Amino acid sequence: MSLLGLRSLLPGLALATGTVLGVRGLPAHASTPPRDVVTAPTNVDPPQPVDATLLPDPGPWPPLNLECNLGRAWLLAEGPAHDPHDGRRWVTLTFDDGPRQETTPEILRLLRHDHVHATFFFIGSYLEGDKPRAVEARAILTEAIAQGHLVGSHTQDHDRLTALSPSQALAQIDDGIDAIARVTRMPPILFRPPYGDIDAFTESHLRARGQQLVMWSVEASDMKSSDADKMTSSLEDQLDFKGGGVILLHDVRRSTVTVLKNLLEWLQARRFDPARPERPGFVVTDLLTYQRETAAHPQQYSDRTALENARAAHWRADHPDEDTPY
Repeated sequence: MSLLGLRSLLPGLALATGTVLGVRGLPAHASTPPRDVVTAPTNVDPPQPVDATLLPDPGPWPPLNLECNLGRAWLLAEGPAHDPHDGRRWVTLTFDDGPRQETTPEILRLLRHDHVHATFFFIGSYLEGDKPRAVEARAILTEAIAQGHLVGSHTQDHDRLTALSPSQALAQIDDGIDAIARVTRMPPILFRPPYGDIDAFTESHLRARGQQLVMWSVEASDMKSSDADKMTSSLEDQLDFKGGGVILLHDVRRSTVTVLKNLLEWLQARRFDPARPERPGFVVTDLLTYQRETAAHPQQYSDRTALENARAAHWRADHPDEDTPY
């Protein structure tokens, strides 16, 4: 099926399944937004065609956390359990706090060069209004979707939800989702809370809105540091220790662009070799595939802490004279 044909089926399939299908470019719709909503600025690369063979097959998002439970979301971010006969170590990239005109387009170019599909959690307020930066932010969102990336909400203003009143927290969630939907014509289903912090009240609202709560397991702390070499080394250590994971980066600082470039080169040098399937190697994939692998090979632990303790014990057994890498 052609890419155009595949995309033309998505809205109907989404309604039929009761959820947005987890294909690249979703949860946003792939059709062109109205011209009075999005105007591409001249300094942003035009959307590039997406090779349909690179898209995952259509299908519902894996129902791994329908309750939007935060503890469950943290465990799911750790990814699939490792099969001793399967060396694949799954990695998926996520970016928070954008879009930012100075950095997000460069990140998109790096991802496109390496044929990597990531997930972006955008802030709703950046997309609204008639000022040039808002117009450009909407164009960047449209470009990200055209390149096959997933887009989710990171609230309207990046406020800590648990520090707000109930009505304010609901507004942050709803307004952030709706700001993206006004550009894409379909609401996103992926949600990441600022600072990774929600409570039972916001969990229930996310559940009612059909959101998929997406956390992370590997992070560079790139909002606290500008040392690209140190951050890259930290990511490498974490990925080696965990054997993959959901990587958290922020597409708002120049140092993160350097970190991403370094990290993609490191992952490429250590990629999984199908000719030696038992040998550990990294597979950089989209979030949907990562979730599907997690559903097929669930972790046999009750929570993330239990898994981390087991990993640390295994590491110490293999490295009796070394501390865990982080």
